[in-house]
Amino acid sequence: MSRDKRLQNLSAYPYRTSDTVRFSDQDSAGHVNNVSLCAYLETARLGFIREIGMMGRGEGGVRGISAGLNVSFLAESHWPGRVELGCGVIRVGTASVLLGGGAFKDGVCIAAAEMPIVRLKGATPHPIDDAFRATLERYRIAGF
Repeated sequence: MSRDKRLQNLSAYPYRTSDTVRFSDQDSAGHVNNVSLCAYLETARLGFIREIGMMGRGEGGVRGISAGLNVSFLAESHWPGRVELGCGVIRVGTASVLLGGGAFKDGVCIAAAEMPIVRLKGATPHPIDDAFRATLERYRIAGF
């Protein structure tokens, strides 16, 4: 699904931020390397989960943690410049949220990903209540 065209449109994302493409982000061929692309997607994911209140321990020790990353590298990119980032909700489960993210440089989607987040209380999955589910629904990516 990380190659899904709906994840390759920056305007579809309800949460957006940006990051700097650093000289050190390049590989020996002069391309932005895959690790750096994952770091950009992490910037989007962490900014998003902070905005919606899943960062750190919340009331009663409830927190959201990353449960994976499925990323597709879609186009080459180079230093210097800025990368525009998007993040939003694809699906809400019982105690998890599947996020979608995209990284865009010079108007081109260079990477797209699915990023599951599990809501935990201690080490146990914690159900998403109706109020938080409503918050998450406001951040659904267009088309999902």
